[in-house]
Order: sequence, then structure tokens, then C-alpha cells
Amino acid sequence: MAKKPTALPSHESARADDPIDRQPEKSPTLRTSNTELPKPTVVKPTSASGRRRLPIWIWYAAAGLVILVVAGVLGWKLFGSSPAPTNTVVTNTSTEKLVPRVLDGVPVQADRAFTNIYAVVIENMVDSRPPSGLDKASVIYETLAEGGITRFLALWPVGQAVDQIGPVRSARPYFISWAAEYKPLFVHAGGSPQALATLKSSQTNVYDFNQFTHGGNFVRDNTRPAPHNLYTDPDKLYSGLRNSPARDAVPTYTSWLFKGEPPFDNRPATVNDLVIDFSSFSYKVTYKYDRVQNSYLRFVADQPHLTRDGVQLVAKNIMVQFEKIGLIANDKQRLDIQTIGSGKLLLFRDGTVTSGTWKKDSDAARTQWLDASGNALALNPGQIWIETVPTDAKVTY
Repeated sequence: MAKKPTALPSHESARADDPIDRQPEKSPTLRTSNTELPKPTVVKPTSASGRRRLPIWIWYAAAGLVILVVAGVLGWKLFGSSPAPTNTVVTNTSTEKLVPRVLDGVPVQADRAFTNIYAVVIENMVDSRPPSGLDKASVIYETLAEGGITRFLALWPVGQAVDQIGPVRSARPYFISWAAEYKPLFVHAGGSPQALATLKSSQTNVYDFNQFTHGGNFVRDNTRPAPHNLYTDPDKLYSGLRNSPARDAVPTYTSWLFKGEPPFDNRPATVNDLVIDFSSFSYKVTYKYDRVQNSYLRFVADQPHLTRDGVQLVAKNIMVQFEKIGLIANDKQRLDIQTIGSGKLLLFRDGTVTSGTWKKDSDAARTQWLDASGNALALNPGQIWIETVPTDAKVTY
């Protein structure tokens, strides 16, 4: 189809190469008489095609009509020919029954309910913050180390998804005692002389996994200052587990008692904060009750205690254990915590506090939490924090 030539706009002069400008010029005629000059003939400009140009409003009208027709056709195809939308019902066809995980009562698949444990020493020095992976741990112990600094022993069941764990730090005898309840892979980076001696003895109920001898299962993060930059992860720990005597270990720990959570209307509307003063302000711990989630938001030094991923730590249950804490004989720096025996206990859950007693008969024995009548205290499924403080510690609630 030939392309339609375009008419020159009326306000533009014809170009030199147009046909109308290529006619030979006639010499002008000199008139000397006074006769009347003939009237000029007015020639109206026409398009190059010889057809009259349509008014512009007609073009606009035609374009609008085309748009309306196209929109109508599309609308009919999209909506007119399709049935009215209906709600989609998703049916769970899985028949697998979830069971409480032995470690923390969380519902899981049966093959993940009773697994081996990674027990990792995590530091909490101000320069080491924020930590990694604590939000995914099932049980976390917190207590004093040297100089008023607190440190964690965190437990993850094998198979728990977590990207990074750390910073990993050195062991202490009381961490070994608490870990021995689970017969776990005990993960640390060195330790006090007393802790290392315990780990080398045949009396311990843990599988020693020291970074000093298993360096390939740890990494240093060069974006953070040493020694607060040592990390590991479940893949590296599982590799270590499969290549250690722990590969054939069968878990033997028993479950604590778990219960269902109360409905929202049965939860208290107003709850005082739980505040634990371990030492200086930098190690002041505060828990604030969240009625909707029925859990406790954790703060340190009056700031939300966040992981490296920006997740605030949250506890479902908080055990405050009052224990005798002093110095090891002939050592003016290392702490001695009496993990074996019994003492006062405060249990915080469901926005309430219950007084009771903690009891542990030996390193390998399971810690018991008992009410005033000697019955086991029931916990909510979810993360458990065990705060071990001196018998004269300042705890307000």
C-alpha cells in the first residue's frame, strides 16, 4: 500500500524541491497604459493527493471510537466469557501427626521429636553483640562469667534450621554440668583450666568439640574484631558430629512437663517487667510481657536484644534459678557455680510468676522444676530461658 503523502501546513512555505517550485519563471511584462489590471485569480491550496483535508475533530472522534471498540472487546474476553470467581478451599491431605519435641514441647514431625543436641557456648560481651542464631535455639542458659560479663549456653536440636551460630567462646565447668543433662556435642573455643580438665576426664557426659582441634568446622568473620568473630552453623556441626564418637550417640534426656497456653481473655492485661541486674547496666536484662503472643520480649541495657539478623529475642518461659556463686579455690578470677543440689526458683510464663524449687542430683541428671507441693511445673511449648543468678541477686517483677 503506497504511503499517503503529507500536505504542507498552511503556515509553512513550499520547499525548493517541491514540484510547484520547479516551474520555469516567466519574464515580467511592463505595462504603460492606464487600463485596469485584471483581477487576480485566487487558488486554494490542496493536498498533494488532490483530496480535501478532513477537520482535526473528525480524526479525534475516529480515534476515540476505535479505543472504545478495542476496550469493549478486551473487557468481554476478560470478564464476559469467564465464570464468576469462587473461593479456593485448600485441604490438608497430610495424615502425618505432629508430636511435641522432647526438648521444648514444640510440635514437630515424629522423626524430629527426639534428636541429638548441639550445646554451644555463646558470648555476650558488649563488643560481641549482636549474637547469631539465638532466636532459633530451644533452650538458653545465661549466667555470669568473669568480670560481671554474662555468657550463654544455647541448645539446638539436630535438624533445626539456622544460618549462623556465634560468636563461639570458651567453656566453663558449670556450662559442662548443664550440658551433661543432654549428652550433646559440646561446642566451644578453648576454656578455663578447670573446664578443659573436666572435658579431658572420663567423668563428663558430653562429646567435646573444641575449635582448637576442629578448626575446619568453624569460620572467622573478618568484618568483626577478634576474638568476637568465631562462628559455626548446623552443617559444619553435623559434619563434626558424624566424624566424632557422638555419631552413634542415642539421646537419653527426658522431657520437661508441657501444657497448653491459656486463651487471650485469661491472660493478665497488666504485667510488671521482669528485671535481672547481673552486674553493670550493660548486663541488665529486662523481659516485657506481650499479652497477644503470650511471650516475653527480651531487652538488654534497656534496648531490644536483637540478633545479627535484626530479630528480637523472645522467651515463652523464663526460669530464674538462684544458686551459690563464688570463686574457685586458689583462683581469684574464675567463678564456681553450684549446679548440683537445689535452690529457689521463679517461673515466669503466661504473664504470671510462680515460686518453686530447682533440683539437680548430678551432672548427668535432668534438672527438675517443682512447685511448693513438689509437683513438676508445666511449661509452654517454645523457647526456654534459664537465668542462673547469685542467691542475693537483685531480681524485680
